[in-house]
Amino acid sequence: MKHLRPWIKLSGVFISLCWYLSQLLISSAIKGKDTGRGFQYRRKFCSSALSILRIYYKQEGVLQPGACLYVSNHRSMLDPLIQLGRIDAYIVSKAEVGNYPVLGRGAKETGIILVHRHDHNSRRAALDAIEEKLMAGLPVLIYPEATTYGGDLTGDFKKGAIEMAFRKGIPVVPVAIEYPGKDYYWTDGPLLAYFKRIFSSGSSHQVQGIIGFPVQSKSPDTIVEDTRALINQMIIDARSKSLGS
Repeated sequence: MKHLRPWIKLSGVFISLCWYLSQLLISSAIKGKDTGRGFQYRRKFCSSALSILRIYYKQEGVLQPGACLYVSNHRSMLDPLIQLGRIDAYIVSKAEVGNYPVLGRGAKETGIILVHRHDHNSRRAALDAIEEKLMAGLPVLIYPEATTYGGDLTGDFKKGAIEMAFRKGIPVVPVAIEYPGKDYYWTDGPLLAYFKRIFSSGSSHQVQGIIGFPVQSKSPDTIVEDTRALINQMIIDARSKSLGS
């Protein structure tokens, strides 16, 4: 059973994805595309997937109303699945996600900004898209480390979107996500091998999340490091609460 369990769970997540995506596509065909409806179906899928995977996510803090730039650390491919069940926002992701079967279509239908990380023109276009969404009063979620990071706290942050939001007067909101241990961090290796390692057991998985207050910085020269410092502290706080529970 242990060897079959991860594939049963993965199949369940895939069936759930197909179910909610088909409902969204039918609804959009009848009523037209709507961002709020896309977020709604995305939340339903994420909730279903986390239930299948037995991931229990405890998120503290208050979401920011209106336009804001949520800035999160990045530990695992599970991060967006977990966070987008609670945060309605456009999300920036690597362009490869758009090519994934079914998942890519679902991502495009529910608010994703794709970027080729090693292509300057693509990065520029993604930054312009982020600015467009923010100026339209919509929230955006980014992972400024640009890839998953397996170190103790956070890796180096890309500056562009954070500095742009600060200059435009858009709130920059720090977000932290932390897992039970480093085994959950996924920085390289095959995705299926990671999935097998984490979900072969029948145990549940407790994940901590914190939404911070908007970063208070005096200039664009300090906003990036101020944001990173706050997220680092939030990761430490999440670990302390996990140990104390």
